[in-house]
Amino acid sequence: MGNHEYSGQCAPGNGSMWSNTTFSVGCYEMVPRKRDKSSSKRGPLKVRVRGLVSNSQAVYDKAEEICNQLDAGTYTGPKNVKV
Repeated sequence: MGNHEYSGQCAPGNGSMWSNTTFSVGCYEMVPRKRDKSSSKRGPLKVRVRGLVSNSQAVYDKAEEICNQLDAGTYTGPKNVKV
């Protein structure tokens, strides 16, 4: 299994100008680039985690938990998770 990370462009504190009440982050497997094998890029989305901006830490914690399970090959949950 590869290394998994999460990211979200509209996450709170990410310089986003949106005034939304919810946001999401995606969990991705990091894959090597075709030209430069020493660097990596995000692969296809594996799991989307969404929740309230006012409870953003819970979204990040759940995304981290899911990434750890994806790394271990033990994640069996849904593709979309609401916190």
